[in-house]
This record gives sequence, C-alpha cells and structure tokens, in this order.
Amino acid sequence: MSSVRSSAIHIGALNIVLQPHTPEKYIEMLQKMARYKFDALVRGDDALLLGSCRYLDPSKPLLGVRGDIYKFLKLDSTEAWFNTEVMDAATEDEIAEINIPDNLKPHFKRFQYIFIPQGHRFYFISAKPKHSLSPRLVKRFFESVFLKEEFAGFGTLNVTIQPDPSGLSELLSLKRISILKMEIDRPNPDDLEDMEEEILKRLNKLNARTEKIEFMEASNEGLRPDEYVKALAAVANDNGYVAVEGKDSDGLKKYLSTKDMPLHETAKYNPNLTSEFDALYDKVVQIHREITR
Repeated sequence: MSSVRSSAIHIGALNIVLQPHTPEKYIEMLQKMARYKFDALVRGDDALLLGSCRYLDPSKPLLGVRGDIYKFLKLDSTEAWFNTEVMDAATEDEIAEINIPDNLKPHFKRFQYIFIPQGHRFYFISAKPKHSLSPRLVKRFFESVFLKEEFAGFGTLNVTIQPDPSGLSELLSLKRISILKMEIDRPNPDDLEDMEEEILKRLNKLNARTEKIEFMEASNEGLRPDEYVKALAAVANDNGYVAVEGKDSDGLKKYLSTKDMPLHETAKYNPNLTSEFDALYDKVVQIHREITR
C-alpha cells in the first residue's frame, strides 16, 4: 500500500488596530473591502484583493471571519510591449491587436485567511506549494485600501507584522546591547494592561500617533534593560517594532530587529483526511492562544 504524501502550509499574521473601534467594526471593515472588491498594487504589477469575507460561525459572528486573498498581476496597458520574435518593442499596430478584457487578470493565486476580532489578528497562508505571499505585501494592501474615502469613518489604522513570539527574547538576550530602539503605535484600548494604558494616555494627551524611544549605553558594559523597559519593549513588539545594536558572546557586531523576525508557523496535514482550511484553523487557534495570552 502506497504511503500518502503529506502537505504543508506556512502561516503569517498581522496585528490590525483600528482607533476607535469595536469588534464589529473590524468585521465591517473587512466585509466592505471584500464587497467593493478593492484591489491595491503592492509590488510592481503584483496586486492583492480581499476576495471574500464570511463568518467562521454565523451563530457566533464575533468569533471571527474567514475568506480568501487573491493575488494577481495588474498590468498597465500603456506600458511598452515586447515582441520576442523580432526582439524589439511591439509596434502600435501589433499592440492594437491585443484584446484582454479588463476583468481578466493573469497569474491568479488564492490564499485563505482567518481574522479573529478578540486580539484583532489577521492570519493567512503565507506559503504553500508553488505559491507565496509576503506579510509585507498584505500589510501594504491594508494600508493602501484603507486610504480610500469609503473608510473615512473608520478612524485610524495601524498594521504591524506579527513578530515571532521568541524574537523579543532573542533581542534582549544579546550579550552586549549598545543601542535599544523602540517604536510604539497606539495600542488597542481593549487589550490594555497597565503599560499599554500608560502609553495610550500619553499619546492621546500629546495628540501623537507614534512614540519613538532610544536608549544608548553609557559605557562598554552595555545597557541593562529593567522590568519597565522590558514591558515597554513588549508593547512595541506588538504595536511597532524593537531593534538592538551590540555584540554577541563572540564579540561580533549584531543588528537585530523584530521587523526581520516575522511569525512563520508551519502546519502539516494529510490532504486525504484534512482540508487546507481545517489545517489552517487548527494551527491558528494554537498560535492565537500563545500570542494573545
């Protein structure tokens, strides 16, 4: 009896923060993006579109939503065309013969996603056989589409690529930290603990959207982050980024940033027994429990 070859998907995530908001507001935003079929160029001719948005469980709408992200090429027909037979630019007569309907887009790919309002995390398949979707592109999609006038009533949007849960510990455990930088966007009011509340109050009082903090060592002994600074870093980790410069235990210079440590989880499954979505959902439940606890 031949063995069944397992399949695998890789998962990325975004922390999406609306200010002000309710859990329903997040879902309304995603539903509008899907309903109006807004697309955005995210790299060169690569475009993304939220293809669908439906409830995980219609009887429990605040549990979350699921759907598909569509990736395709959005060609600019005004750009030059290339004739491979004559190895030169196509003539106006040759271009005039090209007739591709506007509603047909080449290089179509589909990626499933899950959004959970409690914790406002957007999880998506970032890679599967022959297909890949960078978290930076998905972040760019949300930031671009949100600029449309249809979302003027949704307040402000901050999107952070969800870092690896172990990334911050790696940064702060560097043998010698010479410089510690943090950038903190307004945290979500629903998530507030003491540190988040302190930061949000300060930003609101100053009418500021982002706070930047930088510590530099006073001597070659390096910085000694205390519990307060570590708590600040934890907020920045979820709502911005943390970066350090220094040296490792071998004396080699290091520059580390949570921007370069995106969440990257793998779910393996038997396609004969489990659907791609079920594999995604089971892994997302596990990840979400870990990063929002």
